[in-house]
Amino acid sequence: MDARAIRMVVIDGLEAGAVRHASRAEFRDAFLDGTVDIELAKLGMDSLAKMELCIAIEVGTGVSLAPEDLDRHETLAALVAEIARRVHA
Repeated sequence: MDARAIRMVVIDGLEAGAVRHASRAEFRDAFLDGTVDIELAKLGMDSLAKMELCIAIEVGTGVSLAPEDLDRHETLAALVAEIARRVHA
């Protein structure tokens, strides 16, 4: 699984959690291309959004994360890198 595929899973999870940034086409396209990143804290995710993201990640990649695990990553790119590391471990 490549980084773009993982990024798509993350976008799907953010959309499922109704995170505003994920629905903006310019953010979505740039994030998928790896040319933009955002701090997780700036996404304003509530507990339901975090749970939706974790579910999407597990279903899409097989990597299991708890919502509190998201707080260990400063940015979405860091989260993608961690998921990639676990997928290829």
